[in-house]
This record gives sequence, C-alpha cells and structure tokens, in this order.
Amino acid sequence: MRYCYQQFQPITAFRHLVDAYWVNRMDTATGATGGATLDRVLPDGCIDLIFRNGAAGGHLFASALIERPSFFGAVGSGWYVGVRFRPAMARAILEVDPVDCRDRDLPAALIDPAFALLEDRLRACAGPDAALALLRHTVDARLAQDARAAAPPRVQAAIALLAQGGDAAHVHRVARHLGIAERSLHRDLVRWSGLKPKSMARILRMQRALTAIRMGRAPLAELALRMGYADQAHMTRELKALSGFTPTELVRPVAVRNLQDAA
Repeated sequence: MRYCYQQFQPITAFRHLVDAYWVNRMDTATGATGGATLDRVLPDGCIDLIFRNGAAGGHLFASALIERPSFFGAVGSGWYVGVRFRPAMARAILEVDPVDCRDRDLPAALIDPAFALLEDRLRACAGPDAALALLRHTVDARLAQDARAAAPPRVQAAIALLAQGGDAAHVHRVARHLGIAERSLHRDLVRWSGLKPKSMARILRMQRALTAIRMGRAPLAELALRMGYADQAHMTRELKALSGFTPTELVRPVAVRNLQDAA
C-alpha cells in the first residue's frame, strides 16, 4: 500500500493567497508497488487547513509551522485533503495567530466556530475527492465573500525579497530596502507568518535549493554559491537540518510533499 499525493492550483483570483489545494490518499490499486507509507513534509513557511479521515474519525485542523521535516500517514491512517495558504496569508480566512501554529496543529473548531460545521460535512463525504471538492468550494466561497485582510504590502514584499536568496535576502538588506528597522521587519514577519525573518529566509532558500538540485542543471558547489550558501558543505548541513536529505540523496526520487517536482 502506498500514498499518492496530488495538488491543484487555485483559481487566478486567489493565487496570491492560496498556494495549492491537495489530496493525499492510500493507493489500493491491485498490483501497485513502490511509493511510501509515510510522506515527509518539509518546512515551507505555510499553514495548511487539513482534513484527516482515519479509523478514529475525521478531524479538521490548521497545520503546524515547522522548521524541520515531519511525517504524516501510516497504514490505516486513511486519507487527507487540504488547502495550503501562502506564507503570511492564512489569516485570509483563518482566525488564528500564526505564532500559535508553531510546532503544533490547532483544531479548526477552536480557530473559527464555523469550521465545526464544515468538519461534520467533511466527515460525511464518501471519499477524498468529494471532501476536496467541498473544502475547495467552502474556502473559495469565503475568500470571495469576505476575505479578511491579507498581509500588508510590506510583509508581502519582505517575503518576496527573502525568497530571492543570495545577498539580497539578508535580513538587514531586506529591512533597508523596505526602509524599515530590522526590529520592525522582525515584528511584522512574526505577526503575519509566525516565523522570524531569518527562519523564513532559511526555509525559502532551502525550497529553492531543493528544486534546483532536482533539476540537476549545475554542479552542487556552483549551485550552493548561487543560492547564497557559504559553500557546498554549508548547503549540505542546511538541507540535512531542514529536509532530512543531503544533496546527493535528493537527486533520487523521494516521497516528499513540498517539493514541486517530487515523484
């Protein structure tokens, strides 16, 4: 038995808020081989709204912000559907302080009482496809009707700069570019994303490095410098800490959720 992960793009109007809708299900097809019974979830700076259907009954929750790899799924765990918000954008519909999601999941009913009803409706769905359709319809409708304020423009600009990597992503340079103090940048990022600027920069750089390594278009030493690491050894240490993989391991297909071109 193996897990099959699929993700789907949001409609154009919501792409600045939503990174993807996704489903992770057990593949019980006759003769299916390979895959994994656990999915490794990598830090990405995002908060997901996830419904997990398992033997103990389904529940809806906001996912933890992580700074190290974690795992979900096991034989008998059923299936998952979710919506992944872009960094600092979960507040578009979730009444949650992102700091409260650091390293822990939050039951959705405690975040917003309206989600208790959604949780019941998701439990009644016949399978993951129906549940994903319901989740997507509900989230899109809320975003269209009454989306709460997204992160301020300067927070969005800060995240975009941190995502560029290299010298431009150094925290003091980002603050200078935005014309604010480093203390203000720190306060804004923590308030809206739940992560400190340096943590966000590390995670975004790791994500860029993972994609570049899997594309295999440059020697690792050259790629390390391009991504803003001091050298190849520095990149290896960072990737191992944040993803659990070394660059050499990443050139082989692996079951990783937050890697865009993962097998």
